[in-house]
Amino acid sequence: MADAIKALGPYAAVFAALVTGLVLGVQARIGRRAQLQERKQELFASAYEASIQYAEMAYAVRRRRADAAAEERVRLSEQLREIQSRLTWHEAWVRFEAPEVGAAYDELVARTRTVAGQSMKDAWRSAPVADDTAMVIPTSVVDLRALADVRERYMAAVEAHLRPGGRALRLIPRPRRALQPPPAPAPRPGTGPGPT
Repeated sequence: MADAIKALGPYAAVFAALVTGLVLGVQARIGRRAQLQERKQELFASAYEASIQYAEMAYAVRRRRADAAAEERVRLSEQLREIQSRLTWHEAWVRFEAPEVGAAYDELVARTRTVAGQSMKDAWRSAPVADDTAMVIPTSVVDLRALADVRERYMAAVEAHLRPGGRALRLIPRPRRALQPPPAPAPRPGTGPGPT
């Protein structure tokens, strides 16, 4: 036995180096995978945020200042242009990252543009708010509940994509949960539409 250990002695360092290299390689791969997962989470959350911002513009237009009509038109139009640009960018990038999530996002954006877009058109045709009580906008005036199901489908597609095992685990039906949107990001000074 001692002779066998002596014979393998020169190879022990090589074996130790191989094992160390293997462990470091596995750790690097796990780290890269975690970074990729985090990047995708940020992309999908940012895409969802852009759809929420578009929908919120229906409230922003209704709450525009009556005493500065021209400035408000420019401000809100620029804000809407920026959001539209982000929506289009996210549609392409999400579809590239994950086609199944991209399909759900395309549906979310299309419905949001239809529902919130009509609310915005109606808001532009109405008079701006004149007092504090008009800041409370009932669902009879702006009703975004028609977006709940497409938001849920998008979130389910994101969850299925990010979960280990991906689509295979989604084959098992699960009870539906109420949609819990992520916390609203802090608005940049002078760009946020305000609370709803």
